[in-house]
Amino acid sequence: MNTNKLIIHAPCDSGHPPLSSVRSDWFGERMDPPARFSFSFKDDMLVFRALRESGARGHPEAVSGRFMESLWLYDVAEFFVSDPVTGHYLEVNVSPNGAHWACLFDAPRRRLVEIRDSGAVSWGRCRPEGWEARVDVPLAWMTDHLHFGVETKLNVTFILDSPSQRFLSVADLGGGDPDFHRPDHFLTWRQEGQQVR
Repeated sequence: MNTNKLIIHAPCDSGHPPLSSVRSDWFGERMDPPARFSFSFKDDMLVFRALRESGARGHPEAVSGRFMESLWLYDVAEFFVSDPVTGHYLEVNVSPNGAHWACLFDAPRRRLVEIRDSGAVSWGRCRPEGWEARVDVPLAWMTDHLHFGVETKLNVTFILDSPSQRFLSVADLGGGDPDFHRPDHFLTWRQEGQQVR
């Protein structure tokens, strides 16, 4: 699903906004079943939801709702948020069972600080037929620390089918070996209901 713009949905009466699908991996190979995700605004939070109708191999020490590093060594959903003022960017990981990790970078792959105190909350559920995970990040924290607004750029990525690991990105991040840390290629976004510019 390479696109040039992501949608952040308004809260829905049904409880869940529509999902977008990522149907191919970094190398263009078909993902069956696809990975699915959504962004929404709800109760002053940016909500990221990810799921797949397939079993998952998450980090064996991950605990739902807890902060944990190295989630990317196993199946994980991720999103990236770039700061339009400083050029820094945030990476947020959520494991299929709902553990999460976040880190601020000041240049590609150069860690500035892990973010443990943003007020983020996470949840997940794994079943044999699939998994669903969610992480909510306070918009106030995003605004204060990342200048979150209309100039912000985002990306959604997945690492799936561990231990062989397949890499997926919504944004076209260029060729070569999989590398999600290419903030110059992140995508603009619009809120559901706004007209495309």
